[in-house]
Amino acid sequence: MLTADAQGIFRQDNHAWLFAWSNASVFQAGPSKAMNWYTMKGTGTTKAAGFRGTDDDAMCGPAVMYDAIAGKILAVGGSINYQNTTATTNANLITINGVNTTATVEKLPQMTDARIFGNSVVLPDGTVFIVGGQALGNPFYDNNSSLIPELWSPVTKQFTQLAIGPTPRNYHSIALLMPNGTVFVGGGGLCGSCGIRNHFDGQLFSPPYLFQADGVTPAVRPIITVISTKTMKVGSTFGVTLAAGTDNAGWAMIRMGSSTHTINTDQRRAPLTAVPGSSNDTYVITLPGDPGKLLPGYWYLFALYNGVPSTASIVKVTL
Repeated sequence: MLTADAQGIFRQDNHAWLFAWSNASVFQAGPSKAMNWYTMKGTGTTKAAGFRGTDDDAMCGPAVMYDAIAGKILAVGGSINYQNTTATTNANLITINGVNTTATVEKLPQMTDARIFGNSVVLPDGTVFIVGGQALGNPFYDNNSSLIPELWSPVTKQFTQLAIGPTPRNYHSIALLMPNGTVFVGGGGLCGSCGIRNHFDGQLFSPPYLFQADGVTPAVRPIITVISTKTMKVGSTFGVTLAAGTDNAGWAMIRMGSSTHTINTDQRRAPLTAVPGSSNDTYVITLPGDPGKLLPGYWYLFALYNGVPSTASIVKVTL
């Protein structure tokens, strides 16, 4: 898992992209170009999982599991060195095929902006919000900042530029999904002598799905009115009721994130399948049964109507 960083071992093992997976395993997707499997049973094992396509080392490039059930990971940007080297616009779709097997890697159309020290956040509809970063890695500085977020679609596999953000978000910045479907973006800098490059503030970004076609009028959102339980076991079944008029809703769960140094592998999205309940606007949902994919912990449960998410109900998944 070591990169070939110019600063040697001090940097070569930094900020691994580690994804818990089935049967007490962990998949390492980067930032090294070589990917690996680690298993936790007995004394543990390590096994190569192939290379991340034609990508080089991608230090401080973000990766997010946008579909945990299908084992789909989007990896973007990064740089061959931790600092003083240009970032890339590279994007790759990694698919986990099974524990200890070689992962499949699809080279995607590139991002518009090169980014190191950026952040990526999976949204309820499966799109991925990418924000911040620099074209040339320079910790604690704001030069070469990317101020235009991008949104990646798993359907078109294309990146779309979004509204400009007025504040650089680079080294030590974070981005986290909020229960109302917005994204909190904050921080950056955070060293004792950085002065104006220390960003002790944050912003809330409202993705396009929260608006109608004019980009101004708020979209009509589904409303979760009743949920039969907020503590649920992996593989269990529960009921949900929506406010009237939102038949044929879609459903997804997103695990609460924890972000540092571009890494937020706590977050993952699990699309859900629901069947109609006994009355209008009611649904019965059965959770996936693999605790390596639906990791125990706290999750957001979202309903989606015409692609627009509800405000989430916070639920706890247990074994």
